[in-house]
Amino acid sequence: VKVKTKMAALILRHLTQSKIALPVIARTFSASAHCCINEGANYDKPTHTGQVWDKDDYRNIRFVDRDKLINPSWAIDLIAEDPVVVVNASHVWSNSCGALGHPKVYINLDKPEIGVCGYSGRKFIQKKYYNKTEHGDSITYDEYLEQMKGDSR
Repeated sequence: VKVKTKMAALILRHLTQSKIALPVIARTFSASAHCCINEGANYDKPTHTGQVWDKDDYRNIRFVDRDKLINPSWAIDLIAEDPVVVVNASHVWSNSCGALGHPKVYINLDKPEIGVCGYSGRKFIQKKYYNKTEHGDSITYDEYLEQMKGDSR
C-alpha cells in the first residue's frame, strides 16, 4: 500500500507540474489514489512486442480516458500463414516489386530445406524437397510472380 501511495503521489506531482487543470486530475484518480478510473478495455492486454505491465505500473497512466490500441495480427503469425513457394529450379529471386518493395534477393535452394527471404519473409523450397505435411500449403513460383505483379498480399 505504501508503494502505491508513493507512486500516486509522484504521478500527481508530475501532473500538477505539467500545468494540467486540477479538475482533470481529480477526475482521473479514484479516492484510493492508486487506481485509475476510465481505463480502456485493452489496458492490460499485451502489445505487439509482448509488453504487459502490472496494474500499479506508472506507465498505465497513458491509457487513462483512452483505450490501448492492440494489433491482433502479429507479424510472426502472418509470416507463418504465408504459403511456401515451390520452385522447379535450384535457385530463385525474391522480389516484392514496386517503389515500396525490396531489392531482388538471390536465394539458393540446393539444400533440402526452406530458403527464406530476409526482407519479406517469403519461404521458398525446391519441388523435389517439398512435403505438404511438413511444409504446409504451397503455391507455384508462377503464382508467386503473378502476386508480385499486383502485390496482392
